[in-house]
This record gives sequence, structure tokens and C-alpha cells, in this order.
Amino acid sequence: MLGSNPPKPNPKIRAPSQNLESDKAAIATSHLPTVAFFGATGGCALAALSCALESGYHARAPDSTSEVARTPSKLVDMLKKRMLSQALLDEKLVIIQGNAKDPDAAGKVLIDDNGQVVDSIVFGIGQSNQGLAGGRPKFTPNPLKPTLDDPHVCQDSIASINRALQGIVTSNQDARMPLLVAVSTTGLSESRDIPLAMIPLYYWMLGVPHADKKVLEDRIVEAKEKNLIRDFVIVRASLLVNGQTNGRKEIKVGWEGKAPGQLGNGAAVGYTITREDVGFFVFDSIIAKNGADLTGKKVSITH
Repeated sequence: MLGSNPPKPNPKIRAPSQNLESDKAAIATSHLPTVAFFGATGGCALAALSCALESGYHARAPDSTSEVARTPSKLVDMLKKRMLSQALLDEKLVIIQGNAKDPDAAGKVLIDDNGQVVDSIVFGIGQSNQGLAGGRPKFTPNPLKPTLDDPHVCQDSIASINRALQGIVTSNQDARMPLLVAVSTTGLSESRDIPLAMIPLYYWMLGVPHADKKVLEDRIVEAKEKNLIRDFVIVRASLLVNGQTNGRKEIKVGWEGKAPGQLGNGAAVGYTITREDVGFFVFDSIIAKNGADLTGKKVSITH
């Protein structure tokens, strides 16, 4: 009717053009997969977790320091120091109280809040981590043969995770099993993948943790053979050091093939690599690409 007041806009109805880009971003990130992180308080996995959360992925991780209404999570504190907001962590990260050696806790990490199996697993447990997530140096009368207070941390943790995966397969044979990405070490290749000058350090000083990593790798391959995982990528990093990421262009990559004895393009030989670059590589070159052409391979990376 002429002269009548125009209808008032409904505040619950938003114009299609309003915040269109943010809507697209929200839709895109809501469909990103969920990744389980074991050893996330260690340098490599922590860097990969940070990349995943900042890219909108959902993540789940155990943290033995997290107790409801009591002790604040060590993992959350570490992520906040990397400038991740509490709002982002509340939205994207689920922390399960416990550690990887407990199959029950591992099982809770591997199933998301919708009852689905996580899309990928990042295994970053190693001897440089602290507390229950790793071993600390333990010196013996022979200075050339130091051991650790937990010399089997990697093999025990992956055994626990495999038991949890077996339980998932038993209860749901149609479940889509995850891709497993594990941080291992150079020095385990069938061909030489370390400089000659590093051989004494690797084979005398680091013999115990490297033996643990070798069992870890074997158990991952067995998990694939038993269909407990969709596939795997084993990342053999050279000697880990602290420092900032140098970016993709600074990382040298080599790999061994899927068949025993197949050397692929050959190992990447170098002295060190930063934990930040290992985490960046794990996320950017593997998780974000669903394994891409690296699945089933043992990949060496170095600077």
C-alpha cells in the first residue's frame, strides 16, 4: 500500500553477499579431516600439530598432564606459546587424559566425537621428549654406550596404538582405517644416509634409541600388513636440532621404495634438520596431501 512503512529486515536473515568469504572459509574448514597426534608435546609433532590447527584441521591428542579442573594441560600451554588462541584450541583440539602406552587412552584418541575413526595419525614419540612421552639419557659405566630410562618407549607406544586399532577393526570391519605418519631417524636405511663423520655418533652414542626406532618401523609395516592402517609414511629425519623452519625449499628429500630392497630415488644425506622443519614437512607434504606419492615409503629428510 502506498505510504505504508517498508517491512523491517529480519535480523536472522543475512544478505547473501554479507561475510561471503568467511562463510566459504568456515564451510571449507568444517569438512577438513581429524588427525590424531601422539607425542604432541615433542618438537616435531608439536610443530605439525600447530600447522594442522592453524590450517583448520581438527586434532586429538593424549596428554598425561591434563586433569579435569585440576592441572592445566602442558600441551595447551605449549600451543599458546606458539600464539594459537584459546578460542581456536577450544574449537579444533580435543585432549584425552592419558598417554600412548595405555590402549584405552589411545583408543579414545583414535575415535572422534562422532564415533568415526580419525583420518590420519602422527606418531612423534621419541627419546628427546620429556616425561611419559619419551626417555631421558641414562649413563652407564661405559661412556660410549649410554642408555635411556625408557629404552623401549617407541615400540611400546606403537604396540599400544596397534592394539587400539585392532579393537577398532574387530568391532567395525567396514571402518576406514587411518594413514599413519611416524617420525623416525636416519641411520636405519639399507644404504648410507648419514655423512661419514656422523657414523660414530649414530652407531655408538645413539645405538639404544635407534634400535627402538627400528622396532617402531617394523611394527608399522606389520600394522599395514594386518590392515590396521590404510597406509603409512615413515619420515627418517637427520639429527634433530632446535631452530625456526627454513621452508620447503631448504629440505632435501630421499626415499626407499615400497618393496624390500628397493631404494627409490636414494637417501637424502645431511647432518641436521630443525624440529620445526620436520613438523612442517609432516603436515605440508604428507597430511595436507593425504600421503600423496609418499605412502608406503621410508622418506629421509635433511637440510
